Amino acid sequence: MAVKARTPIVMSQLAVGPLGNRIRGWLAAAFVLAVALPIASSVLGLYDRITHWGKLIHGLEGFFVAVTVGVLLLAWRDREHIDWSDQLATLMTICIGIFAGVMWELVEFVLDWVRYSDLQKSNSDTMTDLLWNDVGAVIGALLAVRLCCHVLRANDRADLGQTATWILDGPSRVLDRHGFLVSIIVALLIAAAVAALWFAGRPVPGLGNG
Repeated sequence: MAVKARTPIVMSQLAVGPLGNRIRGWLAAAFVLAVALPIASSVLGLYDRITHWGKLIHGLEGFFVAVTVGVLLLAWRDREHIDWSDQLATLMTICIGIFAGVMWELVEFVLDWVRYSDLQKSNSDTMTDLLWNDVGAVIGALLAVRLCCHVLRANDRADLGQTATWILDGPSRVLDRHGFLVSIIVALLIAAAVAALWFAGRPVPGLGNG
């Protein structure tokens, strides 16, 4: 009886094809690129050296984030048997991709204000960056749905769903056990950012004008 009970699990694991493993590798690479490209561009000064470089980076960032999140979200939905339509999952993926672009623009705003850098050239530059990010997010979300619904097999989606569950399991446990502490830390980080913006170019109380 023990052998019979364990056989389906073993067969399910062996049935996972190489395509699922390749998709997992591609998603990891896409996530790394989404994080590394803006940082590397800032460090190397590519925003100033190449015209409209920021538009390309923001479009790629939205695309990579949406592809990664979309595939994992759809695979997780199938694994957990959540009653979400493909359209709703696609919309959520697009919103997450847009949110990532907005957060990066907020980071650029804080850096420009505090460090007197010139990441955001103008209001139109910021808005076009966001629009390019939105375009990338939409294309990435559509590609993710295409992959999950028409390319990946059921066992590949199940394998990716297990990866998504593993990714979500850690943060879920942290929030369950230390939700209040995490909220305090996030609030302190926001307060520190607001204080940095407020005192940029102004004397800090107790420290004079230096």
